[in-house]
Amino acid sequence: MTQSPEKNPYRPGAALPPLFLAGRARELARFRSVLNGAPELPANIRLTGLRGVGKTVLLKKFESIAQEMDWMVVREQVEPRHNREEELTGFLVGLANQVETRASRSARVREMAKGAAAAVSRVLKITYADIEFSIDPIGGNRQRSLVKAFFTAAEAAWNNGFGGFLLLLDEAQILRDEKSRDGEHPLSLLIATVNTLQDKGVPIGVVVCGLPTLRSNLLKARTYTERMFRGVEIGSLPDQEAVEAFVRPLDDTGISAAPDLIPRVIAEVEGYPYFIQIWGAELWEASELAGVEVLDCALLDQVEASIYERLDADFYEGRVESLTPAEQDVLMTAANCHYPPLKTVDIHSQSPKSQGNINVLMGRLSDEGVVFRVQKGIYEYTAPKFHEYLRRRRERLDKQGYDYPRPTVNPSTIYYGVPKAT
Repeated sequence: MTQSPEKNPYRPGAALPPLFLAGRARELARFRSVLNGAPELPANIRLTGLRGVGKTVLLKKFESIAQEMDWMVVREQVEPRHNREEELTGFLVGLANQVETRASRSARVREMAKGAAAAVSRVLKITYADIEFSIDPIGGNRQRSLVKAFFTAAEAAWNNGFGGFLLLLDEAQILRDEKSRDGEHPLSLLIATVNTLQDKGVPIGVVVCGLPTLRSNLLKARTYTERMFRGVEIGSLPDQEAVEAFVRPLDDTGISAAPDLIPRVIAEVEGYPYFIQIWGAELWEASELAGVEVLDCALLDQVEASIYERLDADFYEGRVESLTPAEQDVLMTAANCHYPPLKTVDIHSQSPKSQGNINVLMGRLSDEGVVFRVQKGIYEYTAPKFHEYLRRRRERLDKQGYDYPRPTVNPSTIYYGVPKAT
């Protein structure tokens, strides 16, 4: 029998929507409910989860739903440069200006003009002067500029027949306030601006999406964010939904999955959507090369090693190689520790570094988005199965003859067994 000419139905790329989105019906329903309650209730959501669970895919679904519900939407990804008040203000003002322009040019203007009474009823009764009066003077000109830009965008959206202005920010864990009163407070700037407008009844909402550290960043910036944002935390899929995510893309392709393969794949991927797509994509490619129409365990045996090689190269390696040598040393030591969770005391027991040095390095790894703090001295990785990856990485480096700092060795003179330049 000949192979179906269908394209590979799996999508393991960054933030690529799968052909079948499994297990997120509750989150989508909650999002609709939040928008339905606006502007009387704040249309704010905090969307968090580990890497690879499909946060950005879900955020894109939020965007589509909001558009269907007649909101004027803008979705963008936060970058490290935005973690400064001046940069963030310019970035967000620019997005708000785009929304104002799009709303003003919308065909809804002509539709609303058909009924003068309806048009009058849609005019926002609040003015910028009402908002300006309530702006905290401490916020300064940056907050004033941001409040005005957001208000103008929301006003244009509302008066032209939309439900309001919705801002979707991905990778929002990048935004975090400095502890010093005189430091940078970009997250506070965003929160205070949205809260000021919503307090006056302006139809504006914000969805911040990111790693689990986002929640603590928000609380440190403003304690009231616990009440301001509806928390949506997504994780791995339950087994039945993971099976659907793996099997359903094969519908109508002429290719099927053998019954004994399915539980084996589900056990390996542990319910993580990105992993499901990688396993599926690799098995599909292998079936094309073999000229078979059934994905089975024999096929998986052939490609399992290459699956992990791809996973390491595409998903993990870049996160480690971008770190400093000292940060990498800590992770290599952590590979020998019990997990989960990861305890700094365990790392210290196997490392020549001081407890204070380890604490500093773990804080830096948290800032880099590699780990997140569960409580004092206890961490978890932001990427699923990362601990297993570190073990594989260490085994590879050991086979290549590399060594690691030991208690009997001065760690300042060695890096993976290679003397450091002096």
